[in-house]
Amino acid sequence: MGMSKKVLIITYYFPPSGGAGVQRCLKFVKYLPDFGWQPVVLTARDADYPAYDESLLAEIPPDIPIYRSKIFEPYHFYRRLTGKQQGESLDIATLSRDSVQAQKWSERLAESIRSWFFIPDARIGWKPFAVPVGLQAIREHNIPIILSSAPPYTCHLIGRALKQKTGLPWVADFRDSWVNWFSAAKRTGLPHKIELRLEHDVLKTADCILSVSPGIQADLQSRHSNLIDHRWRQLPNGFDGADFEDIPPLPPGTDNKLVITYSGSLYGNRNPNFLMQALQELVQEDAQWQATVQLVFVGRIGKPIQQRFAQPIFSGMIKQIEYLPHKECIKYLLAADVLLLLIDDVPANKGILTGKLFEYLGARRPILALAPEGDAANLIRELRAGFVTAPKSVVQIKQTLKQIRKLWLQHRLSDYIADADQTEALERRALTGQLAQILDHNLHL
Repeated sequence: MGMSKKVLIITYYFPPSGGAGVQRCLKFVKYLPDFGWQPVVLTARDADYPAYDESLLAEIPPDIPIYRSKIFEPYHFYRRLTGKQQGESLDIATLSRDSVQAQKWSERLAESIRSWFFIPDARIGWKPFAVPVGLQAIREHNIPIILSSAPPYTCHLIGRALKQKTGLPWVADFRDSWVNWFSAAKRTGLPHKIELRLEHDVLKTADCILSVSPGIQADLQSRHSNLIDHRWRQLPNGFDGADFEDIPPLPPGTDNKLVITYSGSLYGNRNPNFLMQALQELVQEDAQWQATVQLVFVGRIGKPIQQRFAQPIFSGMIKQIEYLPHKECIKYLLAADVLLLLIDDVPANKGILTGKLFEYLGARRPILALAPEGDAANLIRELRAGFVTAPKSVVQIKQTLKQIRKLWLQHRLSDYIADADQTEALERRALTGQLAQILDHNLHL
């Protein structure tokens, strides 16, 4: 790779991991060489991922050095305790369970072990193995700068340890906020204090603090107002235009149906209950809805939600497709009339700009967002990229569905697709160019 500058990227989620968490660092690795940077990756070996997608390995440039260090994963004990299967999403299923599961003593025991012993997260058993391997990578490749991406937050503890041992500049990248964030363990008492201290130490030590949205930055700063200074930067998630090229279309199957597609996991609090209630009322008011609307769900779905889908009133309206490799999933996005985005209505979620939102923008289909007011709602309105409705208002959801169906019948849904020139800045390659500038800046401080 000649004289390109090198950066050590510490990420737990990396192919063969699938799911949303893998995309950001994978695209950094794919596009940084275009901007004079050679990534060297530090990740985990034989990690216990919620989903696997071997097809993503093909996106890693062939000459990228990848260090995969040993990891102690506690999840096989957890599985034995709760009877969960390999590949069942522990990350999501345990963090946002339904009330029935939450009552099980085994789940409660596992949750308390998790909040007391696995601080900041269940990947802490990776750190003792990752730090020496990271030092080896830095030495062998003469690496001048470090970037860690979280969650899991253990990645930042590894980044901090490597900074302390080498004195190299370090960029901490937050895809989610941390303490008490919706995806983090809920801790009180001493574990909470320890986690808050870890968060503080990471934010204090990093040379640059990157976050994917204004809301995540604001949430982190709300707990550490003494650390608000010049080091904070935002770099949103994005979409990779290349992912949408040369995708063979799905065989036509749903003629004359309005197809609304959701891609991703549905568990616990992240569920479409209010949408289903609205749909049920619309079907009861007018049988045409059952004949002309199809909902497609691609991904892992919790049992209670599957039971809801199986109700007779939705007969013929719902299609469920198991978790698919990324490229296969994109076929379903491109075959949809409208793409469904669900963001839970909790205060922390005002700051959420999910990777899925950008993927939907890349698919160039109108978005139906059941989302609280906040960063995601603002972006969709700003780009005129779809419809935003209060996530728990059945009345509003019904009105929006009626509006969408009317536009579909008039062949006018394309009025609600963002202009390509507006979304250009959200291309992963362009965003990686911005990351290269941030790395350059921090390298020369």
